[in-house]
Amino acid sequence: MKKVFLIIISVGCLFIGWGGYQYYSISQVGEYTEPQKADVIIVLGAAVWPMGPSPALQARIHHSATIHNEGLSNFFILTGGMGKYPPTEAEAMKESLIQLGVDEDILFLERKATNTRENIELSMEIMKQNQWETAIIVTDAFHLKRALLIAKENGLLAYGAPVKNSVLYSNKSLKFKYTLREVVAIAQHYLRYYI
Repeated sequence: MKKVFLIIISVGCLFIGWGGYQYYSISQVGEYTEPQKADVIIVLGAAVWPMGPSPALQARIHHSATIHNEGLSNFFILTGGMGKYPPTEAEAMKESLIQLGVDEDILFLERKATNTRENIELSMEIMKQNQWETAIIVTDAFHLKRALLIAKENGLLAYGAPVKNSVLYSNKSLKFKYTLREVVAIAQHYLRYYI
């Protein structure tokens, strides 16, 4: 009985240690990653609300426009399917970017993705069609590590552009909540694809 108890305690300590490391790593990637010049900007979708893009999606839209205006990339892939409210996340991003002065001709839409893996893999199909090889991934800071991990697993050379002016990041309790959720998501990712 004592052996079983010690095993349980040891496994628990390992899990807590691994989780702590992942939390730290997610935070570091989100805080310190800087985008580099690439062929295309991939903007990962987020919720669309009845009145339009959610604050999180608006922050991603504005950050991607800034990156484009800085000359880091000339094209966009806007990826995200239909959520609870229309239009698709991709279409909502397109309309907002046009309002910000971005030329419609450089916006490529991926309207089917419902999760991060689909965002990356379906965006890569558009990249292949246009002979693009490198990408800047725009997403929330706490989401960036997992997005880059999936990109690397799919052989995509991607740079991160973490969004840090979102309420989900600037609010400490929300930042903790969503970073913790990413620890769980990364654990699920490893269990699903590596075990």
